[in-house]
Amino acid sequence: MQLQRSLPEIQRAGLGLVAVSYDSTATLRAFADKHAVTFPMLSDQGSKTISAWGILNREATGRTAGIPYPGTYVLDPKGVIVSRNFEEAYQERDSAASIIAALRQSSPSPASRAAGSEVLGKHLKLRLGTTDTIAAPGHRVTLTVDVTPGPKIHVYAPGQTSYISIALKMSDSPDWKAAAPIFPKARQFVDPLGERVQVYDRPFGIADNVTLTLTPSMRQRATARESVVVTGALEYQACDDKICYRPETIPVQWTIALTPLEP
Repeated sequence: MQLQRSLPEIQRAGLGLVAVSYDSTATLRAFADKHAVTFPMLSDQGSKTISAWGILNREATGRTAGIPYPGTYVLDPKGVIVSRNFEEAYQERDSAASIIAALRQSSPSPASRAAGSEVLGKHLKLRLGTTDTIAAPGHRVTLTVDVTPGPKIHVYAPGQTSYISIALKMSDSPDWKAAAPIFPKARQFVDPLGERVQVYDRPFGIADNVTLTLTPSMRQRATARESVVVTGALEYQACDDKICYRPETIPVQWTIALTPLEP
């Protein structure tokens, strides 16, 4: 179970975990025993709390009547909601690690994700990482690129006009949907022409939230415990304090082991 796998990371972030469901206590107990769940699972029979929170899915009928829209609330020690994430389809959801990464309001720190592979470019060194090495179809994970420029090297930040800006472009695929990448705040730099520009000349991180699709093919691959390889490319033009070098494209990829979506 994805939440159980993420429990150590949740606890390292100083958070607790409680699940609320419209299922009976007997159903929840059987589920917890089957999947070795160690965090509290609360039964909201009659969906009274779900209704009070305004998250009851009124379109659900039959066996699913009473189900909420899937989501996650994050509360501070005083019980004040500081973040919430909700989806229209219960199968699509942020992973716990990706929610924690978003709470940090930057790309996750190296300690918050699995160790990744290193890729060397002509002027940059990359380390690829992911918040989740195991995920089910419908889960959203955060892929990361830690970038270290070479000595005296800078690259231009996204949105910098008249220059080739750095860009992380994910490949098109039926197996995943990528959001827009998240870049940190850049630093102002005065180039040899005296123009003030936004650059990265120190180590920085890029994050991209990717949702694994719910296609029949991905479901079958998850049942077979296969892996999906998410691919893309980092494009940039490196410059030093005198010249700019030829633009470079570095292929990047992340491997995620698939697991079936829990009912």
